[in-house]
Amino acid sequence: MRRPSGEVVFDPDEQVQTVIRLVFTQFERIATLHGMLRYLADHHIQLGIRLCEAPDKGTLEWRRPNRMTLQNLLHNPAYAGIYAYGRRRIDPRRQDPARPSTGRVVRSRDGWHVMIPNVLPAYITVAQFETNEAKLAANRARAEAMGTVRGGPALAAGLVHCGRCHRRMNVRYHTQHSKALPEYVCARDKTNYGAEKNCQLLSSTCVDALVEQQVLAALTPAAVEVSLRAADQVLAERAELERLWSQRLERAAQDADRARRSHHLAEPENRLVVRQLEKEWEDALTVQQQLREDHDRFTRSSPHILTPAERQIITALAGDIEGLWRAHSTTTEDRKEIVRAVVDKVVVAVLGTSERVKVTIVWAGGTTTEGEAIRPVQRLDQLSYYPQLTERIRELASQGIGASGIADRLEAEGFRPAKGGKRISAATVRDLMRRLACPAGRVHRHRPSPPGEEPGPGEWWLKHLAAELDMTTSTLYAWINRGWITTRRESCWPHRLIAHADQRELAELRERRTRPPGWYGRRIWTETAETAGQQTP
Repeated sequence: MRRPSGEVVFDPDEQVQTVIRLVFTQFERIATLHGMLRYLADHHIQLGIRLCEAPDKGTLEWRRPNRMTLQNLLHNPAYAGIYAYGRRRIDPRRQDPARPSTGRVVRSRDGWHVMIPNVLPAYITVAQFETNEAKLAANRARAEAMGTVRGGPALAAGLVHCGRCHRRMNVRYHTQHSKALPEYVCARDKTNYGAEKNCQLLSSTCVDALVEQQVLAALTPAAVEVSLRAADQVLAERAELERLWSQRLERAAQDADRARRSHHLAEPENRLVVRQLEKEWEDALTVQQQLREDHDRFTRSSPHILTPAERQIITALAGDIEGLWRAHSTTTEDRKEIVRAVVDKVVVAVLGTSERVKVTIVWAGGTTTEGEAIRPVQRLDQLSYYPQLTERIRELASQGIGASGIADRLEAEGFRPAKGGKRISAATVRDLMRRLACPAGRVHRHRPSPPGEEPGPGEWWLKHLAAELDMTTSTLYAWINRGWITTRRESCWPHRLIAHADQRELAELRERRTRPPGWYGRRIWTETAETAGQQTP
């Protein structure tokens, strides 16, 4: 069967077989095409290509691996010992009549014409081939797949499922203070069916914190085993790479020796032939020298034997799983890979519109762990303990406690604000007290005024007047600037304002307080129109 020139094929050469086995072995650990390409590039590993076209047909060339070549290698069932026919067939509906080679589609395993296992030399087992296929399918950017690991801060991205509609939830980012804040959203009904609201929407921080806590707790008992396996894996990897380098050096030496012997066997009279053979000999020596230099650099950067200090470091890091998890050398992608290795999916369900979120972690193997997370919400009345909060504020306000004191009591008793944090602010408590029609509590104690400048009859401190009119102090300042309230200022520091408002002025201010927004602007236009109408003869 004819194969394209960019595909890795079976070859009796031992070095080619070593590279293929190394690719399959490392893919079990890395599990992504991008990670595999980066690994091969970092270790200067090339793939052997047996050309099937052009004048150099049949020649083995070593090339830099690319994504398509690596993908064909991992998807080809021949490396699992399976003979398959009919994997790629032409679909007449997709074929362009002007281009006969178009319309080719990849069929699923059920659509193959022939599939005979255990008839070809296998590099991996059929079970491992199916596992690799499942990993490649899961890495696709599709709604039904978890997708490959990416660099965003959402730890459980791709694993979170909606507990209401049981669909996979997407990750959405928004920026706040130049920082990316992720959130999990289930918007399938809104996108496909025009629903008014999203099925679920919550910040990823609460879910990720719970998942991280459970994963670290699950990994801690296996710390010793992890340390031993990590050391063995590093040793095996370095031994395999050293074997590969020795084979490459041996091949380069053989090519240089063959070029040398060919040059010596040539007749001196054939000057053109001798010049060509001399050039090939020099090229082979250059390649050999370059390969030696690359091998020396690789050996200096990563010795093939672990030192006692390296073994001690690996054991110490594996013993401190949490320290290894939070180390600067551990990237976000590494943490996501660890989570995906032990967790199959995370099911979240918000309880109504409250802050409580039911989280179910489904581990690899089917075991489940249930927990509850607290998400930030927009309003206080969404909190599940809002009735208890309002009742407690009424009780404390009836005891004559001010807003700041109530805020301290609420913090000590465990009441938390709607959008996260540790303390409900005094301004929020004051606003709740106003809405609940609670007594004002303790009035803020002012510094004593200079002698003879105390508020007299019909005079008020601004805070006292704001409480009397049930309005904010900032509004009083706006009214003072407009000239609606008469004030005087103390002669000494802090030069506080004292407002004058007798019973008649209080009644006017209360009436002004009840007027709707925009009343004064409409009045100006109305009076202007009436004046213009009266002046018209």
